Amino acid sequence: MALGVAGIAAGVLGACKDGGVDGDGDSCVSTREYFANEVWPKVLGKTCITCHGPAGIAEEQGAEFRLLPASYPGFLDANLASVTENASVSYDDLSALLAKPTAKTKHGGGEVIKAGSEEYRILESLLNQLDAPRECPGSDGADLDAVELMGPEETLRKATLHLAGRLPSAEELKEAAASDEALAETVRGVLEEDGFYDRLGDIFNDLLLTDRYLVYTGFAVNILNSEDFPNAGAWWEGLEGQDELREQVNRAAAREPIDLINYIVRNDRPFTEILTADYTVLNPFSAQLYDQELGFADPTDPREFKEAKLFSVRGGKKTLPHAGVLSSPMFLNRFPTTPTNRNRHRARMTYKLFLATDVLRIGERPIDPSLSEAYSNPTRDDKQCNFCHQLIDPVAGAFQNYDDYDMEVLTTREWFPEMFAPGFDGEDIPKSDFPRSLEWLAARLVKDPRFVIATVHTVFRALTGTEPLLFPADAEDPLYSAKLNAWEAQDALFRQIGDDFVADDYNLKTVIVGVVMSPYFRGVSLDKTELSEAESEELAVVGHGRLSTPELLADKLQATTGIRWIRGWDLEDWLTTDYRILYGGIDSDSITQRLSHMNGIMGAVAGRMANEVACAVTAYDFSRAADKRKLFPEVTLDTVPLSDNGAEVPDNVAAIKANIVHLHQRVLGEELAADDPEVGRAYDLFLETWKDGKANVASGAENEWLSWWCQARVDPNTNVDLPDAEKIETDKNYTIRAWMAVMTYMLSDYKFLYE
Repeated sequence: MALGVAGIAAGVLGACKDGGVDGDGDSCVSTREYFANEVWPKVLGKTCITCHGPAGIAEEQGAEFRLLPASYPGFLDANLASVTENASVSYDDLSALLAKPTAKTKHGGGEVIKAGSEEYRILESLLNQLDAPRECPGSDGADLDAVELMGPEETLRKATLHLAGRLPSAEELKEAAASDEALAETVRGVLEEDGFYDRLGDIFNDLLLTDRYLVYTGFAVNILNSEDFPNAGAWWEGLEGQDELREQVNRAAAREPIDLINYIVRNDRPFTEILTADYTVLNPFSAQLYDQELGFADPTDPREFKEAKLFSVRGGKKTLPHAGVLSSPMFLNRFPTTPTNRNRHRARMTYKLFLATDVLRIGERPIDPSLSEAYSNPTRDDKQCNFCHQLIDPVAGAFQNYDDYDMEVLTTREWFPEMFAPGFDGEDIPKSDFPRSLEWLAARLVKDPRFVIATVHTVFRALTGTEPLLFPADAEDPLYSAKLNAWEAQDALFRQIGDDFVADDYNLKTVIVGVVMSPYFRGVSLDKTELSEAESEELAVVGHGRLSTPELLADKLQATTGIRWIRGWDLEDWLTTDYRILYGGIDSDSITQRLSHMNGIMGAVAGRMANEVACAVTAYDFSRAADKRKLFPEVTLDTVPLSDNGAEVPDNVAAIKANIVHLHQRVLGEELAADDPEVGRAYDLFLETWKDGKANVASGAENEWLSWWCQARVDPNTNVDLPDAEKIETDKNYTIRAWMAVMTYMLSDYKFLYE
């Protein structure tokens, strides 16, 4: 298949904006863009791919010229390379690109394009451009220069909250403000923290879903075959009553593939090792489960990892083969097989997770099931079926060495002769390599251009909360050009990030920094107030507010307010326990897709969170010395806006507004002046709440006592009693309750719930 040459000749050729032969247009557009705008939608993707696409009659008859549909990642570069190669062949001084479709030479499809037609002119123009290559830097797609970006400080705040669950330090903000290069370097420094690896684990669990085995203590251990791993049997049972140890062991086993990824990234190893590593990593707890003595510096530290090879003791101790996460017992169990499925599910997930290829989508088309009755083996012989199976079945065969029921157990068998032979991308696995077929596959997966695409897409989804754009399918759509511009701009960024990723020896941190520095992460507004429909389409995906996941929101609460929203009896976060699913999260089991838009239930959860956190944190923050407060450093409990006779107290009003400015900066990340309308609205809320409350206390409708849950009696993070001198139980001036209203207002703001 042509995917192996994706990227060749891409973006190195140029043409004029008008597509003319002479190259005298006013602005430059690369040949790649011309190919996307004209050649693909009007000729190749409309006419030629019918026969020259996967499972088409041209491929069936062995034609060398092959095209990939737009549903394949990297299709444009692969097709441009294929066309470039085809164009270099001539018949009577006429390029094959024109001679074949016009039937000037032998062509299985006959005449499909007439000389002098629009299609012919487009191909002829392409040939002229190939003869006169010209680069056009920065010409691809929508004009992202029109997007106003967050400043360095705003970007760093968003990045540190998102990547490490904390606010940036004053020193980091100062460093980042120097330049974009300094900002990028500061962001890269954040990627050395434990908090980042917690976040990275969540990102890759969204793909691998192995946290399913954390649902109950022992789930991960119980799925291991006790004949291969004896400690998964009697030793584990011997830990009865040692709940904390059992939980640590089970977690280490369940997260083994996630921990391998984190280990590779933390140590700046090539990210290709997530598939090619001939080892796994164990911590002090999983090492006990797998009966390995690895010499840990701290046998109680779950973050200390050592490289190791798993071994089976069945029939004598033998080292198991390793192919990164592909050979992980958790991966093999999370994506199981059956005697009839024959590893096809695993193959589909391998394409989806590591090659950005959704086989179900690229094979989506009308099928007449009755036609398969003519074949004794339709998955191999019926072109309706083998369109997908020629992709899936060879990769399925690479998993041949694992049992159909005990998923991680090695077995010996002959692969099914009625299926396509084990292999990848048209290459069969030699029988001599069958014992190491998964390692054979992994070595080829990481060399496929789609591995880079998949990696960039994974990071982009995680950091922006949006899906990468699909190539627009309908060339007749009035907004086709705008949609194409949007796709081209995003694709150009992805290719640049991918190139940097490869150049940095596949260091994933380079991809993360690249996405953070992009307009898709940093965009906030445009340099014009009115947009045409086409401009709106082009820039619709730039600078999206991303709904925080339950995990991100829980961390953000602590980072900004200083407390967590926790259950009183076990100090666990509400958002990662009871409300995780209700707030759009996943359980990695039956619920595996996060919600990206707020619904009514989520709105109710956010409302309760805002009320309860405001209640818990306000008096507590006032109980601390002014220079230790995170939220109310500018005011005291006696800072009231009006005197007893109703006159405004200017100094107090100024202090209240100064504190509101501080809250906007700390909670919402906004730098506002004291006279900003947003500050005025928050002040009005404080003032009206205070006035009504004072009146209620005076009338007896309310009293001075704070609600039990809103008193500063205990540390909200630990439930440990505060010293008596620090406790606040009453609110005689009604200032605490007025500030609670402001905090509820801010914690339920869009800018807090979204990033």
